[in-house]
Amino acid sequence: MGTEAAQARWELENSIESVDRIFVYDEKHHKEQVEQQPWTKDPQFFKRVRISALALLKMVLHARSGQDLEVMGVMQGKIEGDTMIVLDAFALPVEGTETRVNAQADAFEYLVQYQTRAKDTGRLENVIGWYHSHPGSGCWLS
Repeated sequence: MGTEAAQARWELENSIESVDRIFVYDEKHHKEQVEQQPWTKDPQFFKRVRISALALLKMVLHARSGQDLEVMGVMQGKIEGDTMIVLDAFALPVEGTETRVNAQADAFEYLVQYQTRAKDTGRLENVIGWYHSHPGSGCWLS
């Protein structure tokens, strides 16, 4: 048995799914979920978040680049059932201090332009959240 056949057999026997399918954006499926809006009836609808390695790396590097100043960015992705899937992230040009970030009109304009250009290049994922750092203060929901 060849290597590829052995791997395919092992994946089948162990119910391994190809992780690559998570990166496929199905616009029709997304529109159906958005039209149903189950999160409006249940504020605790979303149970899980999956973050791609790319998005995580970009957020961590961005947070570290701020050193002692807070930074802020936006997460792009999709929803599947009760799961938010973060596929990418990008930094916003915000004014940060040691304890807060101030998103002004420039940041919102940048966000709209970024999202428009992403769609123009075939990236159909929507903004599904934002992140910001807490330099030197640890992690907590804020």
